[in-house]
Amino acid sequence: MTANLIVITGGSGTGKSTLSKALQEALLPEVWLHFSIDSLLYCLPQTILDRANQKNDWSSVDTALVSSSAYACVNVLLNAGHRVIFDCVVLTEKRAQAMLSAFQEHSPILVGLSCAWEEIERRTLARGDRTLAEAEYGFQNAVARLAYAYTFDTTQLPSEVIAKQLVQRLRTSP
Repeated sequence: MTANLIVITGGSGTGKSTLSKALQEALLPEVWLHFSIDSLLYCLPQTILDRANQKNDWSSVDTALVSSSAYACVNVLLNAGHRVIFDCVVLTEKRAQAMLSAFQEHSPILVGLSCAWEEIERRTLARGDRTLAEAEYGFQNAVARLAYAYTFDTTQLPSEVIAKQLVQRLRTSP
């Protein structure tokens, strides 16, 4: 596989981070870094992060700036020679185009995840780190805005199974 950037998108609770970690293991011995917009969000002061995640109040977070900063970080990693699995939620056409533009020189492989609402609800409640309202907003708005190379429904398939299927497809595609 010649690609050096895999982008996994889907709404909150679809399993993006879980799949990213399983994919890292499935791609061994190749080493891939996992980076996410959450990597930067978790740099915020805890009170702002708690307000965003627990109360769904994002008024203190410049999400466009966080997104563009995450893209810049990924580009630095790629330009330094790393391979990166990047996961994010894409809620608008504008954000989809901004991401594609940011990564255009790296020809990312786009992977889209979906999941039944009942399972997203179960996962969100089990995690306890964000509101159902945030998950529902992502469920309703993180619709296909990109031309995905691969799509997966994570409702019933474990991330390890999806990762193995994806690696097989990546290694056999031209």
